[in-house]
Amino acid sequence: MSTFRLSSKAKLAVVVGLITSALTLASCGSSSESATGDSSHMHDSLPAPAPGHGEPAPGGGTYLNEPLPAEVLNLPLVDQNGKTFTLESLKGQTVVITNFLTSCQEICPMTTANMRDVGDRVIEREASGKIEVLEITVDGKRDVPSRLLAYQSIFATKNWTLAGGSEPDLAKLWDYFGAPAVLEEFSEADKKANPVDWQTGMPVSYDMAHADVVIILDEDSNWRWLDLGTPKVGSTPLPEKLKSYLSPGGLANLENPEGSTWEVDAIYSALTDITGLHIH
Repeated sequence: MSTFRLSSKAKLAVVVGLITSALTLASCGSSSESATGDSSHMHDSLPAPAPGHGEPAPGGGTYLNEPLPAEVLNLPLVDQNGKTFTLESLKGQTVVITNFLTSCQEICPMTTANMRDVGDRVIEREASGKIEVLEITVDGKRDVPSRLLAYQSIFATKNWTLAGGSEPDLAKLWDYFGAPAVLEEFSEADKKANPVDWQTGMPVSYDMAHADVVIILDEDSNWRWLDLGTPKVGSTPLPEKLKSYLSPGGLANLENPEGSTWEVDAIYSALTDITGLHIH
């Protein structure tokens, strides 16, 4: 299995993600065994690339080995219930993280559907308390706890966490992970062409453009895995309320995502490798 060198931590996510799209191998098959059973993956055999390097993961994505700096670990976040926490406070758990915003009409609803499925799988495998599934918004202005909770309530279960924070803190977080968000104001034509907001019924005035990434931190808060691209929704359908909110481009992404994509099976495979538990 080949390795590659990364030029700088600031460009880490984008560079690894682009290379991953060319190197991704076929996903492993699923298992119905509990996380408390014997694992066919050995935690001790997990690749540990040198910082600044990565290795393609057998189930998809790329393995890394980047300790998170204290200034990132200690950024304050607020979940959908108004509880403040930090990534530092999640040490001792393996953490799956994606970026999103509740006002997105192109890709993020599919990201959330996948994270819902990952949260459900963690419960099914009796790994609650060992694995945290976390979506962190890129839109600190609109995504306050009440809106995050309303968004999560559209889905059938609440086995994962949605989080926001201040705009500066969220910018620092996603800058570190190589996926900064850029404000894009909608034209009047865009406002008329796209469906109205799922909560307010008003036209959506802006978007936050960003690379779509999914990340795993190990129990010691090392960045151990990354995948990048448009999410392919699994077997559980997107809630109709959010499907009807998608723009024409979003509907196309739902039915036939183009370019680099990621799937929940890649997350399950990486979690199995990283934790030694039967998640896949």
